[in-house]
Amino acid sequence: MHERHAALIASLPLFKGYTLDGADMLLNAGTVRDHAPGEIIFKEGGNPDAVVLVLEGTLEVFVDRHGKHLTLTQAGPGTILGELAVLCGIPRSASVKVVEQATFLEWRADAFRRMLFGDPLLSETIFRQSLKTLIDKEKSLIESLTA
Repeated sequence: MHERHAALIASLPLFKGYTLDGADMLLNAGTVRDHAPGEIIFKEGGNPDAVVLVLEGTLEVFVDRHGKHLTLTQAGPGTILGELAVLCGIPRSASVKVVEQATFLEWRADAFRRMLFGDPLLSETIFRQSLKTLIDKEKSLIESLTA
């Protein structure tokens, strides 16, 4: 199973150029978890104690406001969730639940930070994705306000 997950990580566009050894390093720093549809992974306002990398399946990122359920995005394989809350030490800004059977790699906050500090390539990869996500959200917000 470990070899299958390593091959899956190495095949993700986010980790282009990673070898199986590099993927093993990511796996050894965390825990692979399987979750069924409907399970809540992160709860808005919750403690930033973990980061996940989606390996298989689909997760929904959402907030509930004024009695409305608002889906912010769907997250599929190769998506990292929870990293900004962990890095900034702030409560979760949204909730995350499983839409279809999902497998993900979970890193505890301290292990995630150690990985980033110890691997400049990984840090650059994750920061690049995180900043792109923030910029895309900002563009979407601006478009919704000016439409």
